[in-house]
Amino acid sequence: MEKEAWVVGFEGGQVRLRYLRHSLCRDCGACSMFGEGEQEVLLPYDAKLDLQVGDRVTVEMKSGQLLRASLLAYGVPLLFFLLGYLVGENLSRMWQLAGYEEAGGIVGGLIFLFLSYKGINLYDRRLQTTGRYQLQVTRVLSRAARKD
Repeated sequence: MEKEAWVVGFEGGQVRLRYLRHSLCRDCGACSMFGEGEQEVLLPYDAKLDLQVGDRVTVEMKSGQLLRASLLAYGVPLLFFLLGYLVGENLSRMWQLAGYEEAGGIVGGLIFLFLSYKGINLYDRRLQTTGRYQLQVTRVLSRAARKD
């Protein structure tokens, strides 16, 4: 995923970027990596690019990383819900709760779904320190007028 943005400021070791969502890509969900409904984002700053306020840049996340992040966010909870449903249904049968197998499956699915979200949240906290799924400023498209 590649997106254009403008440098609007710097905060510590990070650069503040402003971006625009295009009407065609607004519903795909990949832009949620930038933050829900926000138009500005803070990203790690690479001093080699020599950025200044007003520069137009490209922000990128590799497609493979985006696919893995999407699978983690959407596929894992679905898989856990289905697994929890089967476990809950089988436990209801084991405990001889006739007529409550489906209810046991739903309860089991919801419990497993909650556990998957908690696990993903913990994994996300660990990933934030590595920068593995972090968006990066990859190149400068145009420079702002320099004030020397």
